[in-house]
Amino acid sequence: MDNMKELPLKLEQIIEKSLWENKTFGHSGTHVFKLTKNQKTMYLKINQISSEFNLEKEKVILEWLSGKLPVPSVIFFDIKNETEYLLISEIPGRCSHTFEKDTERVRNIEILAAGLQQIHSIDIKNCPLNNNPDMLLQLAKLRLKSGGINPKQFDNRWQDKNPMEFLNEVLKLKPTKYDLVFSHGDYCLPNVLINNKQLGGFIDWSYGGINDRYFDFAAVAWSIGYNYGEEYILLFFEKYGLDNVDWDRIKFFQMLNEFFQQ
Repeated sequence: MDNMKELPLKLEQIIEKSLWENKTFGHSGTHVFKLTKNQKTMYLKINQISSEFNLEKEKVILEWLSGKLPVPSVIFFDIKNETEYLLISEIPGRCSHTFEKDTERVRNIEILAAGLQQIHSIDIKNCPLNNNPDMLLQLAKLRLKSGGINPKQFDNRWQDKNPMEFLNEVLKLKPTKYDLVFSHGDYCLPNVLINNKQLGGFIDWSYGGINDRYFDFAAVAWSIGYNYGEEYILLFFEKYGLDNVDWDRIKFFQMLNEFFQQ
């Protein structure tokens, strides 16, 4: 890597002589590299500190989840020159969005539903991070006030709205009470790994913490529709055990999440 000299010294020593592969994709500002050394695979995340949801929070959540869920282990974390470096272990498996056969997708829907039940069953007592919706709304207002929202990056459903109009619509849909659980925060198909037809584990925990159950429902419903097709969404909720889906609540959280995807 060209900027190897910029890495923290201890990190350099850990990953010395590793084979690097750039794995960055999506809209995140985080750079992700797959590192292979002595037949061992690790992942290095590098991020400029510019977001409320950052690699330090992911590190905190991963350490708290150790022994509770199948998640990566933290090997190294440090901040140098306003840049975060998080080195984690590999979770074996294949991202669930990459499966194409109907039989595979039906099986994966069952795994996704059971996986989210497992996440939501974690006791939130002593959870180190709180992402409750009221806090997220305050952050959304601050981002809007600072001019950090580009409506052109909204989902196609809402690109006709300016940011203030959009926020007002979000507030109209705000639930009167929340169902707080431990939440992944970005429960989309690329973040759930399937290994030998079973759950491999969960990755990308920067948004993890206490949140409304529907925050995860909103993310996974969109992701299933995008990756598998909308006909699989109701199957997911059936397998999760949710008989009556509150679609307005899902819309609220999908809209709220737009403020944190830029």
